[in-house]
Amino acid sequence: MYILGLATMGESAAALIKDGVLVAAAEEERFTRFKHEGCFPLRAIDYCLKEEGLAISDIEHVGVYWQPWKIRKRAQEVISTLWRRPRSFAQKFSRALKEFSPVGGGEKTSSDGSWIELFQIKQILIRNFGPFKGRIHYFDHHTCHIASSFLASPFEEATILSLDGGGEELSTTMAVGSGQKIKLLKKVYWPHSLGHFYSAITGFLGFKMEDGEYKMMGLAPYNTPDYLDIIRKEILITNDPGSFQINTRIIDYHDALANHFSKDAIKIFGRPRLSDKDPFNERHQKIASSAQAAFEEVVMDLALWAYKAGGGKKNICISGGCGLNCTANGNLLRNGPFEKMYIPPAPHDAGGSIGAALLVYHEILEKPRKFIMEHAHYGPSFSDEEVQKVLVDRKIYTQPILEEKQLLEKTVEYLASGKIIAWFQDEMEFGPRALGNRSFLADPRNDSIRDVINEKIKKRELFRPFAPSVKEECASDYFEINQSSPFMNITAPVHKAKMDEIPAVTHIDGSARIQTVSKEHNMRYWKLLDTFHKKTNVPVLLNTSFNIQEPIVCTPEDAIETFRNSNVDALVIQNYFISRAML
Repeated sequence: MYILGLATMGESAAALIKDGVLVAAAEEERFTRFKHEGCFPLRAIDYCLKEEGLAISDIEHVGVYWQPWKIRKRAQEVISTLWRRPRSFAQKFSRALKEFSPVGGGEKTSSDGSWIELFQIKQILIRNFGPFKGRIHYFDHHTCHIASSFLASPFEEATILSLDGGGEELSTTMAVGSGQKIKLLKKVYWPHSLGHFYSAITGFLGFKMEDGEYKMMGLAPYNTPDYLDIIRKEILITNDPGSFQINTRIIDYHDALANHFSKDAIKIFGRPRLSDKDPFNERHQKIASSAQAAFEEVVMDLALWAYKAGGGKKNICISGGCGLNCTANGNLLRNGPFEKMYIPPAPHDAGGSIGAALLVYHEILEKPRKFIMEHAHYGPSFSDEEVQKVLVDRKIYTQPILEEKQLLEKTVEYLASGKIIAWFQDEMEFGPRALGNRSFLADPRNDSIRDVINEKIKKRELFRPFAPSVKEECASDYFEINQSSPFMNITAPVHKAKMDEIPAVTHIDGSARIQTVSKEHNMRYWKLLDTFHKKTNVPVLLNTSFNIQEPIVCTPEDAIETFRNSNVDALVIQNYFISRAML
C-alpha cells in the first residue's frame, strides 16, 4: 500500500510511504531552485512516483498537512487584528496574506499555488498526473509535526513538543506518545507564538525573517543577555506553567515583516538594524543573546510541564520550525530531565508531509508502527553514467576513479592540505541540513578555513559557525553528548582538551552543532571520515551545505554550476574527482 504525504505553503514537500515505511521524500525548493518554495509540490510528487515506478493511480491515500477550513478562519482573524490597528494597514495586510500564500514569506515562486488549492488536491493531481481515485485526508498542522517526530522515532513512549510560528490556530502543542497513540496535553493559540517572537527579533536585527533565524542563533553567543529581564517582564511572559504570552503591542510579527517596530520596542532595544549596511555592534549581540536565552527558558518550561503532565516520560520528541534551534535543543538535553532526544531531519513545514502520511497509516488505517527515520537520504540519486553524460555535455573530460579507496585517499589528501571539497554522493538529504551527501567539506583543524568559507565561498557573515561531522563511535571523545545526533539538530560543548584540535568547528562559546555519522546509515561518508581519521588522527570534518545563497544542490547540473561559481578546490561527484583545473 502506497500513501503520499503532501506539505504545501511554508516549505512544500512530498513524501511516499510503502506499507508504513518511508521510501522517498523531497522538498520542492530543490527542483524549482527557489528557497523556501511553498507552491504545490508537483515536482516533488513526480520524483516520489518515479522513484517507485508508480502512477498516481497506484496511490490509495493522500495525507495533507493543513486543514484548509481552519486556515480560512485564521486569515479572517489576522485581517481583523490588522484592521483594528490601521497604521500601515496596506503593508501589513499584504504581509499577512503571505503567511497563507504558497511561499510563506519566502522567495518568489516559479509556479502558481495558494492555500485555496488545499481544497482542490484531487483535481490538481488528476490534472497533472492522470486518473486518481484515492482518498484525501486532511490533518491539523501541529498534529502532523508531532507525528513526524514521535511516529518516526525509536521511542515507544515520549514527551512531545511541537513549536513553530503557527499552524491553523495553534503555535504550540504539548503531548505524550505511547505506541501509535498521541494524547494532546496542552495548546497555545496564536498570536502567542514562540516562533513569531524569535522571527520578530530576527527582523529587528536586520536579518530576513523566516530565513535568518539561524543567523541570530549564531550571533547570540558573542555577548551577554543584558535584555533578558525586561523581555521576561514585558514581552515574553510566562506567568502560567506550561504556557506563555507575547506582548504584541511591543513586538508584533506582522509589524516586523513590514519593518515597523513599536516605540516601546525601540525604547527597550534602541534603533532597529534595518539595513545590511549597518554594522553589527555589541548592542545587537546582546539583543540576540537575550532573545535566545528567553527562547531557551520558555522551551525548558514547556518541556518540564509536559514531562510532569505526561507521566514523566524520559524520552522527548521535538518538531516544528523551532525544533531547528539546536542550541535550545542541546540545553534541554543537558539540563532537562530527559535521557534521550529525537528531532527529525525536517522538523519544519516540509516534514509535515511525512507526518501526514504516517497519520494516514497509523491513525486512519490503525496499522502498528514499523518505521524509524534513522537517516535522511530519501531524495534523488544519480549513477556514474548519468554524471558522465552531464560532464561531457559541459565539456569536462575525465574518467571515474573506480577504486573507492583511491577516491577517498585523494579527497583526504586535498582536505588535509587545506583545500575545500564539494562532495556530491548518492541520495539527496531531506530537510534543511547537508548531512554528507550534498556538502562542502574542509579540515576542522584549520582555524582560518572558517573565514575563507564564510567570505569567499558562502558569501555570508563572518560570525556564522560551521558544524562538525564526526564518526559516531568517536563523538563522546570530542563532544559532551551521550547520544547520536545524525541530523545536526543538537548543539553540545566541545571538550576543552579538544577545542584547539578542531577550532574551525568550535563556536565562540565552545559549542558545536554536531552530526554523528554511522557506518550503517552512510557508509561512504563514514569511510571518508575514517580515512581522514587515519591520516590526521582526527575523526571530524567541517561540513556545510553545498549551496551558495540558494537551495542545496539536487542534480549533477546544480553541482557543477555551483562548483563553477565558487572558489572550491575540487568536486567529488559519485566516483568522479574534478579539480578546478579541469573546468
